[in-house]
Amino acid sequence: MNEEVQPLEVPVDADLPKLPMLGELLIAARERCNLSAADLARQLRLALRQVQALEENRFDDLPGNTFVRGFVRNYARVVQSEPEAFLEAYERCRPRLEQSQIERRAEQIPFPRKTAPKWLWYLAVLLLLLLVSPLLVYLALHEDEVAPKRVKPASATASMAPKPVVDAPVTLPPPQAVLQHIAPGAASGTQVTAAIAPEKPVPTSPTIATHGSANVQMNFDGDAWVEIRDKSGKIVFSKLNRRGEEQVVQGMPPLSVVVGNAEQVRIAYNGKPFVLTPFTKVNVARFTLE
Repeated sequence: MNEEVQPLEVPVDADLPKLPMLGELLIAARERCNLSAADLARQLRLALRQVQALEENRFDDLPGNTFVRGFVRNYARVVQSEPEAFLEAYERCRPRLEQSQIERRAEQIPFPRKTAPKWLWYLAVLLLLLLVSPLLVYLALHEDEVAPKRVKPASATASMAPKPVVDAPVTLPPPQAVLQHIAPGAASGTQVTAAIAPEKPVPTSPTIATHGSANVQMNFDGDAWVEIRDKSGKIVFSKLNRRGEEQVVQGMPPLSVVVGNAEQVRIAYNGKPFVLTPFTKVNVARFTLE
Protein backbone atom coordinates (compact mmCIF):
# COMPACT_ATOMS: atom_id res chain seq x y z
CA MET A 1 0.00 0.00 0.00
CA ASN A 2 1.39 3.28 -1.17
CA GLU A 3 1.52 5.97 1.42
CA GLU A 4 0.64 9.53 0.33
CA VAL A 5 3.55 11.90 0.83
CA GLN A 6 2.51 15.07 2.61
CA PRO A 7 4.19 18.36 1.46
CA LEU A 8 6.54 19.98 3.90
CA GLU A 9 4.95 23.10 5.32
CA VAL A 10 7.28 25.93 6.28
CA PRO A 11 5.78 28.30 8.82
CA VAL A 12 5.55 31.86 7.62
CA ASP A 13 7.17 33.23 10.74
CA ALA A 14 10.17 30.96 10.47
CA ASP A 15 13.41 32.66 11.40
CA LEU A 16 15.22 33.93 8.30
CA PRO A 17 18.69 35.47 8.20
CA LYS A 18 18.31 39.21 8.71
CA LEU A 19 20.42 41.39 6.42
CA PRO A 20 22.28 44.21 8.13
CA MET A 21 21.13 47.81 7.72
CA LEU A 22 23.35 50.41 6.07
CA GLY A 23 24.02 52.21 9.35
CA GLU A 24 25.28 49.06 11.01
CA LEU A 25 27.73 48.40 8.16
CA LEU A 26 29.00 51.98 8.24
CA ILE A 27 29.51 52.07 12.01
CA ALA A 28 31.33 48.71 11.96
CA ALA A 29 33.67 49.86 9.20
CA ARG A 30 34.32 53.17 10.97
CA GLU A 31 35.10 51.55 14.32
CA ARG A 32 37.40 49.08 12.56
CA CYS A 33 39.45 52.13 11.42
CA ASN A 34 39.38 53.65 14.94
CA LEU A 35 37.54 56.75 13.72
CA SER A 36 34.85 58.72 15.50
CA ALA A 37 31.82 60.17 13.76
CA ALA A 38 33.36 63.64 14.14
CA ASP A 39 36.63 62.46 12.55
CA LEU A 40 34.73 61.03 9.62
CA ALA A 41 32.63 64.17 9.19
CA ARG A 42 35.80 66.27 9.12
CA GLN A 43 37.41 64.09 6.42
CA LEU A 44 34.22 63.98 4.35
CA ARG A 45 33.72 67.75 4.83
CA LEU A 46 30.17 67.12 6.01
CA ALA A 47 28.25 68.29 9.03
CA LEU A 48 28.31 65.89 11.99
CA ARG A 49 24.51 65.70 11.91
CA GLN A 50 24.67 64.42 8.30
CA VAL A 51 27.06 61.61 9.23
CA GLN A 52 24.86 60.70 12.19
CA ALA A 53 21.74 60.67 10.00
CA LEU A 54 23.54 58.36 7.54
CA GLU A 55 24.60 55.94 10.30
CA GLU A 56 21.13 55.99 11.88
CA ASN A 57 19.38 55.36 8.54
CA ARG A 58 17.51 58.67 8.76
CA PHE A 59 17.61 59.31 5.03
CA ASP A 60 14.75 61.81 5.12
CA ASP A 61 17.09 64.23 6.92
CA LEU A 62 19.56 64.13 4.01
CA PRO A 63 19.38 66.14 0.75
CA GLY A 64 18.26 63.37 -1.61
CA ASN A 65 18.97 60.00 -3.18
CA THR A 66 21.77 61.21 -5.47
CA PHE A 67 23.56 63.03 -2.63
CA VAL A 68 23.18 60.08 -0.23
CA ARG A 69 24.75 57.70 -2.75
CA GLY A 70 27.67 60.11 -3.07
CA PHE A 71 28.01 60.27 0.73
CA VAL A 72 28.08 56.45 0.90
CA ARG A 73 30.80 56.19 -1.77
CA ASN A 74 32.99 58.76 0.02
CA TYR A 75 32.33 57.07 3.37
CA ALA A 76 33.54 53.74 1.92
CA ARG A 77 36.67 55.39 0.54
CA VAL A 78 37.60 56.86 3.96
CA VAL A 79 37.09 53.52 5.79
CA GLN A 80 38.96 51.69 2.97
CA SER A 81 36.04 49.45 1.97
CA GLU A 82 34.32 48.59 -1.29
CA PRO A 83 31.23 50.77 -1.78
CA GLU A 84 29.07 48.09 -3.47
CA ALA A 85 28.01 46.38 -0.21
CA PHE A 86 27.13 49.78 1.31
CA LEU A 87 25.15 50.83 -1.77
CA GLU A 88 23.26 47.53 -1.83
CA ALA A 89 22.34 47.95 1.83
CA TYR A 90 21.22 51.54 1.10
CA GLU A 91 18.91 50.34 -1.69
CA ARG A 92 17.31 47.89 0.77
CA CYS A 93 16.90 50.54 3.46
CA ARG A 94 15.99 53.71 1.62
CA PRO A 95 12.30 54.68 1.63
CA ARG A 96 10.31 54.28 -1.57
CA LEU A 97 8.17 57.25 -2.40
CA GLU A 98 4.75 56.74 -3.84
CA GLN A 99 3.85 58.48 -7.08
CA SER A 100 1.66 61.04 -5.28
CA GLN A 101 4.54 61.98 -2.96
CA ILE A 102 6.92 62.36 -5.92
CA GLU A 103 4.47 64.65 -7.70
CA ARG A 104 3.93 66.71 -4.53
CA ARG A 105 7.68 67.16 -3.99
CA ALA A 106 8.13 68.09 -7.63
CA GLU A 107 5.52 70.83 -7.23
CA GLN A 108 7.50 72.30 -4.32
CA ILE A 109 10.72 72.59 -6.32
CA PRO A 110 11.21 76.26 -7.29
CA PHE A 111 12.22 76.68 -10.91
CA PRO A 112 14.35 79.76 -11.58
CA ARG A 113 12.85 82.30 -13.91
CA LYS A 114 14.80 83.30 -16.96
CA THR A 115 16.08 86.81 -16.46
CA ALA A 116 18.27 88.95 -18.64
CA PRO A 117 21.95 89.01 -17.63
CA LYS A 118 23.17 92.03 -15.69
CA TRP A 119 25.51 93.17 -18.43
CA LEU A 120 22.51 93.56 -20.76
CA TRP A 121 20.84 95.94 -18.27
CA TYR A 122 24.06 97.95 -17.96
CA LEU A 123 24.29 98.21 -21.75
CA ALA A 124 20.69 99.41 -21.99
CA VAL A 125 21.27 102.11 -19.34
CA LEU A 126 24.45 103.26 -21.10
CA LEU A 127 22.65 103.54 -24.45
CA LEU A 128 19.84 105.50 -22.80
CA LEU A 129 22.33 107.95 -21.30
CA LEU A 130 24.05 108.41 -24.66
CA LEU A 131 20.71 109.23 -26.28
CA VAL A 132 19.42 111.56 -23.54
CA SER A 133 22.64 113.47 -22.74
CA PRO A 134 22.67 115.62 -25.95
CA LEU A 135 19.06 116.62 -25.33
CA LEU A 136 19.84 117.66 -21.74
CA VAL A 137 22.82 119.73 -22.89
CA TYR A 138 20.71 121.45 -25.55
CA LEU A 139 17.96 122.27 -23.04
CA ALA A 140 20.53 123.60 -20.57
CA LEU A 141 22.06 125.92 -23.18
CA HIS A 142 18.67 127.14 -24.47
CA GLU A 143 16.91 127.51 -21.15
CA ASP A 144 16.77 131.25 -21.67
CA GLU A 145 14.24 130.74 -24.48
CA VAL A 146 11.75 129.45 -21.92
CA ALA A 147 12.42 131.84 -19.01
CA PRO A 148 15.26 134.27 -19.74
CA LYS A 149 16.65 136.24 -16.87
CA ARG A 150 16.25 139.95 -17.39
CA VAL A 151 19.04 141.64 -15.49
CA LYS A 152 19.88 145.29 -15.84
CA PRO A 153 23.59 145.57 -15.09
CA ALA A 154 24.66 148.68 -13.26
CA SER A 155 27.76 149.10 -15.43
CA ALA A 156 25.72 148.97 -18.66
CA THR A 157 23.16 151.46 -17.33
CA ALA A 158 25.85 153.85 -16.29
CA SER A 159 27.52 153.67 -19.70
CA MET A 160 24.22 154.34 -21.52
CA ALA A 161 23.37 157.46 -19.51
CA PRO A 162 25.80 160.33 -20.27
CA LYS A 163 26.74 162.43 -17.29
CA PRO A 164 25.63 166.09 -17.39
CA VAL A 165 28.42 168.61 -17.75
CA VAL A 166 28.49 171.48 -15.30
CA ASP A 167 30.77 174.42 -16.06
CA ALA A 168 32.89 175.18 -13.04
CA PRO A 169 33.47 178.92 -12.31
CA VAL A 170 36.91 180.12 -13.26
CA THR A 171 38.73 182.49 -10.90
CA LEU A 172 41.36 184.64 -12.58
CA PRO A 173 44.47 185.54 -10.61
CA PRO A 174 45.28 189.19 -9.84
CA PRO A 175 47.42 191.00 -12.42
CA GLN A 176 50.51 191.11 -10.22
CA ALA A 177 50.68 187.33 -9.96
CA VAL A 178 50.34 186.51 -13.66
CA LEU A 179 51.97 184.90 -16.56
CA GLN A 180 55.68 184.87 -16.83
CA HIS A 181 58.98 184.42 -15.23
CA ILE A 182 60.54 187.72 -14.41
CA ALA A 183 63.83 188.07 -16.21
CA PRO A 184 67.06 188.11 -14.23
CA GLY A 185 68.01 191.63 -13.14
CA ALA A 186 64.45 192.72 -12.46
CA ALA A 187 63.75 194.86 -9.44
CA SER A 188 62.58 192.05 -7.29
CA GLY A 189 65.44 189.74 -8.26
CA THR A 190 63.17 186.70 -7.94
CA GLN A 191 61.23 184.43 -10.28
CA VAL A 192 57.47 184.45 -10.07
CA THR A 193 55.54 181.55 -11.59
CA ALA A 194 52.23 182.41 -13.18
CA ALA A 195 49.16 181.01 -11.51
CA ILE A 196 47.53 178.50 -13.82
CA ALA A 197 43.78 178.50 -13.98
CA PRO A 198 42.10 175.13 -13.32
CA GLU A 199 41.24 173.19 -16.42
CA LYS A 200 37.64 173.00 -17.45
CA PRO A 201 36.43 169.37 -17.28
CA VAL A 202 35.96 167.79 -20.69
CA PRO A 203 32.88 165.64 -20.97
CA THR A 204 33.35 162.08 -22.23
CA SER A 205 30.66 160.39 -24.26
CA PRO A 206 29.78 156.76 -23.44
CA THR A 207 30.92 154.04 -25.86
CA ILE A 208 27.76 152.99 -27.66
CA ALA A 209 27.01 151.77 -31.14
CA THR A 210 25.18 153.89 -33.67
CA HIS A 211 21.43 154.01 -34.27
CA GLY A 212 20.53 152.97 -30.72
CA SER A 213 22.18 149.53 -30.91
CA ALA A 214 24.38 148.09 -28.17
CA ASN A 215 27.96 146.90 -28.52
CA VAL A 216 29.16 143.58 -27.00
CA GLN A 217 32.88 142.79 -27.11
CA MET A 218 34.03 139.23 -26.25
CA ASN A 219 37.54 137.86 -25.72
CA PHE A 220 38.03 134.09 -25.42
CA ASP A 221 40.69 132.55 -23.20
CA GLY A 222 39.45 129.09 -24.22
CA ASP A 223 36.94 127.46 -26.54
CA ALA A 224 33.41 128.65 -25.73
CA TRP A 225 29.99 128.77 -27.38
CA VAL A 226 27.96 132.02 -27.38
CA GLU A 227 24.45 132.83 -28.58
CA ILE A 228 23.00 136.39 -28.59
CA ARG A 229 19.41 137.38 -29.44
CA ASP A 230 18.27 140.97 -29.97
CA LYS A 231 15.11 142.74 -28.84
CA SER A 232 12.93 140.98 -31.43
CA GLY A 233 14.24 137.53 -30.46
CA LYS A 234 16.31 137.22 -33.62
CA ILE A 235 19.67 135.46 -33.28
CA VAL A 236 22.34 138.03 -34.13
CA PHE A 237 25.28 135.82 -33.10
CA SER A 238 25.66 132.06 -32.55
CA LYS A 239 29.05 130.43 -32.81
CA LEU A 240 31.62 128.14 -31.21
CA ASN A 241 34.60 130.43 -30.66
CA ARG A 242 38.19 129.27 -30.39
CA ARG A 243 40.82 130.27 -27.86
CA GLY A 244 42.43 133.64 -28.58
CA GLU A 245 39.58 134.96 -30.75
CA GLU A 246 37.85 138.31 -30.25
CA GLN A 247 34.28 139.01 -31.35
CA VAL A 248 32.33 142.30 -31.46
CA VAL A 249 28.54 142.04 -31.84
CA GLN A 250 25.97 144.83 -32.25
CA GLY A 251 22.24 144.50 -31.67
CA MET A 252 19.16 146.29 -30.41
CA PRO A 253 18.84 145.85 -26.63
CA PRO A 254 17.68 144.17 -24.58
CA LEU A 255 20.09 141.40 -25.63
CA SER A 256 19.57 137.85 -24.35
CA VAL A 257 22.94 136.13 -23.98
CA VAL A 258 23.90 132.49 -23.33
CA VAL A 259 27.59 131.67 -22.78
CA GLY A 260 28.90 128.12 -22.53
CA ASN A 261 32.24 127.54 -20.72
CA ALA A 262 31.69 130.98 -19.20
CA GLU A 263 34.88 131.02 -17.13
CA GLN A 264 36.91 131.27 -20.38
CA VAL A 265 35.06 134.38 -21.68
CA ARG A 266 35.63 138.09 -20.92
CA ILE A 267 32.80 140.46 -21.97
CA ALA A 268 32.62 144.26 -22.24
CA TYR A 269 29.21 145.86 -22.78
CA ASN A 270 29.41 149.28 -24.44
CA GLY A 271 33.03 149.53 -23.36
CA LYS A 272 32.42 148.56 -19.74
CA PRO A 273 33.62 145.20 -18.32
CA PHE A 274 30.75 142.87 -17.47
CA VAL A 275 31.20 140.18 -14.78
CA LEU A 276 29.64 136.79 -15.66
CA THR A 277 30.09 135.09 -12.28
CA PRO A 278 26.72 136.10 -10.69
CA PHE A 279 24.84 134.69 -13.71
CA THR A 280 26.80 131.45 -14.14
CA LYS A 281 25.45 128.02 -13.23
CA VAL A 282 27.29 124.79 -14.09
CA ASN A 283 29.73 126.91 -16.17
CA VAL A 284 26.86 128.26 -18.34
CA ALA A 285 25.96 131.95 -18.00
CA ARG A 286 22.53 133.34 -18.95
CA PHE A 287 21.66 137.03 -18.67
CA THR A 288 19.99 139.94 -20.47
CA LEU A 289 21.75 143.19 -21.32
CA GLU A 290 19.44 146.21 -21.46
